[in-house]
Amino acid sequence: MVNGLQQLALVDTLIANWDSIRMRIGAMPPALAADFMAIGQKLKDADSLSDVEKTLDDLLKLTRGTPAASYVRELVARASLGELSSSREAGAPQAVIDLQAEREAPALTRESVATFGLSLSQTDSPIGVKRVPIFFGTNRKPGGPSATAFLGDPAEAMSYGLAWVTIPLGAHKIGRVETPRWWNIFADEKDQGQYFTCDVNSLKQPEFAAKLEQASRAAESPEILIFLHGFNVTFEEAAMRAAQFANDSNFPGVVVLFSWPSEGSIRSYAADEARADGSSDTMAEFLKGLENGPWQQVHLLAHSMGNRVMLAALADNPRPKLPLGQLVFAAADVYVPVFTNKFPKVQNAGRLSATSYASKRDRALWLSSLFHRGPRIGLIDDIPYVTDNLESIDATAVDTGMLAHGYWSGERPLITDLRSLLLHGLGAKARGLDQIGKYWAFPK
Repeated sequence: MVNGLQQLALVDTLIANWDSIRMRIGAMPPALAADFMAIGQKLKDADSLSDVEKTLDDLLKLTRGTPAASYVRELVARASLGELSSSREAGAPQAVIDLQAEREAPALTRESVATFGLSLSQTDSPIGVKRVPIFFGTNRKPGGPSATAFLGDPAEAMSYGLAWVTIPLGAHKIGRVETPRWWNIFADEKDQGQYFTCDVNSLKQPEFAAKLEQASRAAESPEILIFLHGFNVTFEEAAMRAAQFANDSNFPGVVVLFSWPSEGSIRSYAADEARADGSSDTMAEFLKGLENGPWQQVHLLAHSMGNRVMLAALADNPRPKLPLGQLVFAAADVYVPVFTNKFPKVQNAGRLSATSYASKRDRALWLSSLFHRGPRIGLIDDIPYVTDNLESIDATAVDTGMLAHGYWSGERPLITDLRSLLLHGLGAKARGLDQIGKYWAFPK
């Protein structure tokens, strides 16, 4: 059997160069793509180094008939550590192996193999298309055989699963979710080279938990980001937005979507309010189900009406036993007195003060404030809402959208700022924002 360190070196070399291998292989017939995907699944399921060794042999044999064959041979030679020995012998020419490193190699190899298996499972995507896994929990009613996986009606029980969102890297612009224009009746919405697509796989809760843990262990960083969407958002739109933010921010952990039953229609604002208010306890149960996982941090990011779900889930229920990292309220459609009442029960839940992004130009929240005859947390009248243990940030200077409501994921400065907050745990001052009294603002 190949030495454990040799196995680890080979796997890491293949991981680091898989994109280059894939480019050299070029377009694949469906049968070949299926073979690569099957090997990826075997690698993810491998229980021992012997299983890994056999599967890697199958992989190398598969590449021999492709244009990448010579390149792969070069990589294998480059990954070779030579004749390895785990014992010290006077005058012996062999490399001396650190016994501790050799003992740790099998565990490190399993982690690397899980990552590589995930890459191979994406082989069926065209070149220039990235597949982003979005785990999800939702209290939407399943859509059955219809075009949408989940509807805007509440369900009696939670559903779990994994949505694979494809991103057209050649056509993609930072902050955008590329979908066919409403007037383009000839557009092929399934064209992965031009548009985002979403493929939804439902899972039973135990399988969902197991796959989420596996993905977290294989991720670059053992943390998860839970995203809650806002009003007028379908399930597929929410999954695509989560994937867009994960891609554009280069989030190194696993992204999880909690999708409450928005009807996805501007006319259904009042209905969405009732559904959001009725989803907080379900959200709390969803968080409870994530306890005892391998993640070192769990971040929560809510947009618009989704802030009501997140705020009530944390304030009106026992705090989940999770290593909460950052709590982010983005363009929060929350009545100020309600926030003032509930936030003290939530403050200090994360590692830093919570963060609120607000704008003077948010047309959607301006209409909401008129409709309710009451101020919203995410809408700035004179200055942003401020309170203890909350870093309030005026995002007006970088809020350039037409309705100025989706800036949190649509503007590069916001995406960069959120990345620094989530990945590095930096406060507003360390992120280079300007302090104005008790709040912060993006430089003009």
